[in-house]
Amino acid sequence: MERDVVKVVGPAPSALRLPLIAASVVFACAAGGAARAGNIEPLVEPVVMPAELTIWEGFYVGGSIAYAFSGDDEVGHSDPAGRLLVSPSTLEQHGVNYGLRLGWRGQRAMTDRAFVYGIELGYDIGEADDSFDVGGYSASVEMNNVISVRLKSGFTNKAGDTLFYGILGYVRGDFDYAVAGTTAGDTIALDTTFESDGFSVGLGVEHMLNDRWTVNLEWEYLEFGSERLYDGGGSSTRATPKYNNIRVGVNYRF
Repeated sequence: MERDVVKVVGPAPSALRLPLIAASVVFACAAGGAARAGNIEPLVEPVVMPAELTIWEGFYVGGSIAYAFSGDDEVGHSDPAGRLLVSPSTLEQHGVNYGLRLGWRGQRAMTDRAFVYGIELGYDIGEADDSFDVGGYSASVEMNNVISVRLKSGFTNKAGDTLFYGILGYVRGDFDYAVAGTTAGDTIALDTTFESDGFSVGLGVEHMLNDRWTVNLEWEYLEFGSERLYDGGGSSTRATPKYNNIRVGVNYRF
């Protein structure tokens, strides 16, 4: 008697193992990736250190050489009653002058530059002189010295090594002054020394050579108060010295 043979249709055991192994590998990789993803550390941006601040603040001393030009002092002759008789000409002060400086500066850091402010004492000597001899009149003016107190403030460039600033100051000048001539029977013969208060305004630029030495270039306008000057007979003139100055200087910070 023949037996029925039952055949089981299906993949061989080796064929089943391959897909199972592949699925296990994929699952393991996915699980490991998920685990690592849960432990990702946040990115930290590198810290950028700010540039070193250029130091302008502190005390300093300095010296300068300057040239005075474009003076404007109209000379008049008034009689003893105060009546103006004639204005023969104008004194235009000019010449080379020299100065010494002592100052202090402070500074405040800003976004990309610094604000610098300070006060400066000055003493200048030399020439800011002129004279004329015209129409029977002669006149002259000589600057003996100028004492000043100046306020200076401005901003540096982005590099911090150059300062652009404005100037506002009080000045006191000492002058020799002479006028001589005759009009309408009145003679003026004046030769005297006087002092006068005034003001100055200007602009400047200063460059840092190193952490101690700087060089600067300035333009400054100086105007002194009007002073009436009398000779022995009561005749008079009004002195109004004023002039511009272009100055080159060097400073040492300590």
